[in-house]
Amino acid sequence: MFTAARVFAAFQAEISSLDTSIVYLPEGKHRISATVGGKAKTVDVEIDARIGASFAEDLTKRLAQNVRPFAGFDHEQGPASFIPREFRYESGVGLMLDVEWTEAGRKAIEGRDYSYFSPTFLISPKGIPTGLAPRGEIGSLVNDPAFEEIPRIAASHTEPPMIDHLIELGLVEASHDPETALATAKTNLAELRETAAGVETVKAAAAADGDELTKLKAKYMELEEENKTLKKGMTEKAKAAADIAIADAVKAGRIAPLDEAAKSFWHESILSNPASANILASMPGNPALQGQTILAGRTEEPPALTGLARVEAAFKVKSQS
Repeated sequence: MFTAARVFAAFQAEISSLDTSIVYLPEGKHRISATVGGKAKTVDVEIDARIGASFAEDLTKRLAQNVRPFAGFDHEQGPASFIPREFRYESGVGLMLDVEWTEAGRKAIEGRDYSYFSPTFLISPKGIPTGLAPRGEIGSLVNDPAFEEIPRIAASHTEPPMIDHLIELGLVEASHDPETALATAKTNLAELRETAAGVETVKAAAAADGDELTKLKAKYMELEEENKTLKKGMTEKAKAAADIAIADAVKAGRIAPLDEAAKSFWHESILSNPASANILASMPGNPALQGQTILAGRTEEPPALTGLARVEAAFKVKSQS
């Protein structure tokens, strides 16, 4: 079990602009002259991607506390120069820190009152940075870096401004205020997601409706075929019933066997109104329409009556009876 030492001013980084990111610790192995436990000491430090998680975790914890983490000036008590926001590790560069400059820090850089950043961190006996101290500053702006033999680290190395990415993605206009660009982009993205979800819902509903319509069409065609079959069967039954009624009428002498006009008349009447079959069946039979006439002890064929004349004769015989 080891105790991490608190290191002040281990590296210095020249601040050349008010970028939103700075190099907190440069990648690689370094021999530095640092203030460890209040005393000057030479320390070998190794910085690689392994340290990223611990610094990010420590910063998250400190941001959740009531007393916010900050960077100061000259590693002394006083105003904050910036507020740390997020650590990330960039291969080939080192541990990067996203920052939010205070008014004092902004004026100090713009007025060239300060030109360097010096971090404050914990280090193990093996020379590996382990994270941030639980309280106090995480580093300071300085003018007299104690380690002139260490190459200066320009603070201008940073990702393109966030608004450039937002403009490229089409989430904000190029003329949008950078201060409110992120909030606007989040709103626009939420609207796009809502629209996309609505489109998917409509597509799904349309697909479901399409399937249901196809099923309804198939069912309609099936019923249509059944209806045609039923109609055909009913028509055939009606024709058969009419044929039987006419055959019975011919047999009973109500219609002459060869009177095709009368047969056609009654056939169409029965098809259009089935009750006509009852009328035909109620008519009395007529020997004259059965094929023979009895005269003076001999028989002879009745005079040929045709068409409606025979029907009228049939009705006449009925009225005389």
